Amino acid sequence: MTERRMSWRMPRVLMYHNFGEAPAAGDPESLFITEQMFRDQLALLRRRGWRALTLDEFLATLDGAPAPRKSYLVTIDDGHESVLRTAAPILEEAGIPSVLFVPPSVLGGPITWNPVYAAEQLSSKDEIATLAGSLMEVGVHSWDHSRMFGMDTEELDLHVVRARDEVAKMMGYPARSFAYPFGTHDATARRAMADAGYAVSFAVAREHGRFAVDRIFVKSHDSLAMFQFKLSLAYRAASRVGGRTPWLRHKVRAVLQLVKGVRQPSTDRQVSQKGG
Repeated sequence: MTERRMSWRMPRVLMYHNFGEAPAAGDPESLFITEQMFRDQLALLRRRGWRALTLDEFLATLDGAPAPRKSYLVTIDDGHESVLRTAAPILEEAGIPSVLFVPPSVLGGPITWNPVYAAEQLSSKDEIATLAGSLMEVGVHSWDHSRMFGMDTEELDLHVVRARDEVAKMMGYPARSFAYPFGTHDATARRAMADAGYAVSFAVAREHGRFAVDRIFVKSHDSLAMFQFKLSLAYRAASRVGGRTPWLRHKVRAVLQLVKGVRQPSTDRQVSQKGG
């Protein structure tokens, strides 16, 4: 399998998790995006001329089709109840396509992979199935949100193939995309994706070809100025290189701290006050 590097100018892929107010126990991973923040971010994208892509359009760019200079794909991990309650209606209303990645064996239950979020519930299979025919396509997030690193053949079959078949059964259409839990993957996992017939799989910052496409982690503490910076080529370059080079990660964090201190433009503050 040839792992051709992704273009620096390929569409941005946004990564979300939870929507709404952070739980009383706290949000150490900065996963919760409030409804107002989400509306403001989508409004900024629209105002700045960014075009939302369907998964089909995104895949076409991987195959060499030209993409709009400013284009993006919305992705959401895990399948929290807040996705159907908050994010899906907002995206549907705005006509914005997206991809939701779910671990089928734990749907309908609590978060099991991080005790801090144990009180958070995932949507059930029946609830996720209501997305069929909507603008939100459903993909795979392993069998049970396991790290996709160092797995043997039997484990890969469970998390790559059986999980794919379970999601396809649930949705009534082929599951063609995958997101690595925690962004963790290795060459064996990437090859398993290709062998199983996935069209694409997503990581986080560390890009490694079509089966580990990098994404922008949208965090709860991101200001609109920070969100806009994360769309830049400078951030992509720092993120990709910093993900591979330990000493550079510290430089990237320093730049992010600097951007956090930048005052938001007045137009962005007005959007935040008006709700997009």
